[in-house]
Amino acid sequence: MKKILFISSIGTLLLACSPKNVEIVKIERTTIMTPSADLANGFELYQTNCGGCHELKNELAYSKEQWQVILPKMAKEAHLDAKQEKSISNYVYWRINQK
Repeated sequence: MKKILFISSIGTLLLACSPKNVEIVKIERTTIMTPSADLANGFELYQTNCGGCHELKNELAYSKEQWQVILPKMAKEAHLDAKQEKSISNYVYWRINQK
């Protein structure tokens, strides 16, 4: 019984002292003035849902055609409903037109 307790204690100690693999994600939050509440909502959804998983893409770095491929795939990955996907799409397309 003492051997089991000793081995268990050593195992616990080793696990407690082992380095932890922790991924730190830094999200740069910005403020963008939008002309409507829907675009503001799309921007918030974009930052929260897209930026929650990976570094936010610069909306202007991709064409509308590229976003038309990216957004549906990412919306499915993020489990967004159609309304959320549409709101993010509206925001992204609005930003592209700001060039």
